[in-house]
Amino acid sequence: MSPSIVIVNIASGDPEILNAKTVHSIKEGGRLILRTSRTPLVSWLEQEKIAYSSLDDLYDKVEDFDELSSTIVDYLWSAADLSPVVYAVADCMTDSTVSSLFHSRPADGQLTVVPGVGLSDLFQSAVRSVLSESDLRTVSATAFLSRPYEPNSSVLITELDNPILAGEVKLRLSTCLDDESKVVYLHHQNPPEMIQLYELDRQAHIDHLSAVLIPGSAYLNRNHFVFHDLISIMDRLRAPDGCPWDKAQTHFSLRPYMIEEAWECVAAIEQNDPDHLADELGDLLFQIVFHSSIGSDFDEFTMTDVINSICRKMIHRHPHVFVDNASSPAAAPSVEEWEKLKRSETGSKSVQESLDDVSPAVPALIYAAKIFKKTSILSPSGRSSAEILSDIRQLNKSLDDPSTLTNEIFMGSALLLYAELCFSLNLDGEILLHNAVTSYKKRIQLSENVKNNSVSVD
Repeated sequence: MSPSIVIVNIASGDPEILNAKTVHSIKEGGRLILRTSRTPLVSWLEQEKIAYSSLDDLYDKVEDFDELSSTIVDYLWSAADLSPVVYAVADCMTDSTVSSLFHSRPADGQLTVVPGVGLSDLFQSAVRSVLSESDLRTVSATAFLSRPYEPNSSVLITELDNPILAGEVKLRLSTCLDDESKVVYLHHQNPPEMIQLYELDRQAHIDHLSAVLIPGSAYLNRNHFVFHDLISIMDRLRAPDGCPWDKAQTHFSLRPYMIEEAWECVAAIEQNDPDHLADELGDLLFQIVFHSSIGSDFDEFTMTDVINSICRKMIHRHPHVFVDNASSPAAAPSVEEWEKLKRSETGSKSVQESLDDVSPAVPALIYAAKIFKKTSILSPSGRSSAEILSDIRQLNKSLDDPSTLTNEIFMGSALLLYAELCFSLNLDGEILLHNAVTSYKKRIQLSENVKNNSVSVD
């Protein structure tokens, strides 16, 4: 006999809201197992002389929710091997063990959900009057903690279970909402209660039948923001009645700002200032969103296209991470294999063709380093640092000829050799030159300050 489990919703445990199919399954479907006996339905079951058992004992044998879910699922399938099981939960749509049952179903296992009223249906009906729109996401507390939170939309968080879990939910919400934000606390025994967020884990009798409604909040009404808020702000700035300067910008006009913001990020890294780096990364992200908005206006590309592109690229370039071969994970690709993966994305069939994939618009030293990296695949041994230094010394001998100093080809060749030497030594020529210029600037400023101080003393 194939193992069979029928799942029924019992909501708050009020027998009056059970539909006929649910009652029939409870009475005739097989061995009745309650997720917990902490439900008013127990009184009705005993009155109707319906035998049942619960999983309460399992709660005391495990240390965390993931282990609890796994233990419950193993127990249920083992029980179903012996006889058909009817598994009663408050809400099959949010109960984590129901999801686990479907994921772990044996090849011959039968799993059926009986349509019925779930706990979230009761809560949604109770809070409809405080919602400004019908868009409402419902999720269990444990699932909420592992997923992105979108504060612009309303969310009903069920199965708070206990004050500790409610406290974790509160901390997660506080990353986007103020502690004094209004939320609606719900429990099946009481009417909905408007409280402040910081009070969530202080409510009396928090259990698996407790929930909280977080009304959606527009970004102008919040002090904390998410990525979608930045998109909305950009759309507002470039709207017909938005900012004239933002509306007038093009990809070309924004080039200096992209470069400037990238270097500001590098400077923050060198200063070892995390707060400053976070601020500068925000400025750089704004440039990306800005270009995506312009691209969308001209039907070139959207922010979704940008994200799709990088996600596909990263998955494709990391087969050792994303290939489903957990028993024998692949080694990280070599430099040559990495280049082959990148060439397959652009359609380049050879390293020579891939040289055209390097944009000549990047700063010259970065341009040179990228070309050297591509050509190193052609000749893996590459030129040694000694060989490059020899060429530099030979070139320097020509400096005695005054005409050489005005020869642009000569000077370009000299700069290229130094760029090649940096690449050979695994140094970033762009950053080295940037730091050298900064040091030069500071020396000039220091010299000027000393000079001014001397004049002032005289």
